[in-house]
Amino acid sequence: MRPATFHETVATPETVPAPMTAVTDPGKLQSQRFYRPELDTLRFFAFLGVFVFHVIPHDADFYLTHHLLTPRVVPLVCAVSGAGAFGVDLFFALSAYLITILLIREEEAQGHINVRAFYVRRILRIWPLYFFFIAVATLVQLWDRTQHLSWSYIAGFLLLAGNWVYVWQGLPHSIANPLWSVSIEEQFYLIWPLALRRLSRAQMIYAVIGLLLLANAARVYLVFTHVLGAGIEYNTFARLDAIALGILVAYALGSKVPNLSLSRRVALAGISLSLWCVVAACTTLNAQTEPAPVLGTLLGRPLVAIGAAGMLIAVIGAPAAGARILSNSWLTYLGRISYGLYVYHLAGLLLAKHLFRTNSVKGFAEYAVSGFVFTLIISSISYRWLETPFLKMKERFAVVRSRPI
Repeated sequence: MRPATFHETVATPETVPAPMTAVTDPGKLQSQRFYRPELDTLRFFAFLGVFVFHVIPHDADFYLTHHLLTPRVVPLVCAVSGAGAFGVDLFFALSAYLITILLIREEEAQGHINVRAFYVRRILRIWPLYFFFIAVATLVQLWDRTQHLSWSYIAGFLLLAGNWVYVWQGLPHSIANPLWSVSIEEQFYLIWPLALRRLSRAQMIYAVIGLLLLANAARVYLVFTHVLGAGIEYNTFARLDAIALGILVAYALGSKVPNLSLSRRVALAGISLSLWCVVAACTTLNAQTEPAPVLGTLLGRPLVAIGAAGMLIAVIGAPAAGARILSNSWLTYLGRISYGLYVYHLAGLLLAKHLFRTNSVKGFAEYAVSGFVFTLIISSISYRWLETPFLKMKERFAVVRSRPI
């Protein structure tokens, strides 16, 4: 006998996992559909935050030297730009929420979680673009000598552990930099369905508490052993907060939406974003080659994760509360291609850098805008011609549809 699963009230006999076969009944797929367009929009804004972080300077000297802003406004702009980096935490919370919800609904639909089919779906969604871009980043070094991606980084990426190479060697000077977070998500995807298949309702809470305790304990240890910032920034164990809170949101809400008015949703999103800005203004969590700040790391990281969970709760079901813009077709499309936007954006900025000089305000604006446009074009092409064929294959193994192709 196994423990009662998440949606069971009594223990039932062990269910033998079904063979990894394609699900071909469209009616069943449609009846089990779970898609919230507002989460695609939120995913796009998570990417946009990261893009802003990489483009808009969060160094006050830039604005003061070019006389762009008054001294009073500069700290606010720097805080907003710096907070953009926390879009990665929002990605983590979103992924954890969606994966947990979809696996729970799969168990409801067929009585068990087919872990092998889950792995196939993740492989078909993540790997084509992921491994293609590793090859691109490797070859780009032949064209641009400022790009450096040594074989240790390449090997780490190929093993889905690129973030751990960052921990040991720091950030490479490469357009492949964003792939570290994909490595963390892949590690989560490897473990979580195996655990969820056997977790009871109470055990789910214990698992979330355990992840939160592990993340905080890891940061305490790393901070007081004077590890450099990169050793925490890219450490899987030190970045579990947002994942844990995403799971908790899935547990708390299930398939329901928060019963919040539009004004309360706006307030919650505003408070969450303000938390990010305060953390960005008061500490340097993204410092790579300096010892991690004690208070900023121990207090700032949990606040960032709480902000990510707050934004997630604020957005789930928002169109029904009156925020129709979150289900706008253009924004949801940008959310659907956000994986490519995130992966390709440094490549788009590198291309823009070769076309526009950034030693003037006008040149910098042209660089930023064209970098976004290049990223959008490349990502759209990639989604249509590289990712979509694999997404169609992925649908054959879906029990619960999560998004239109």
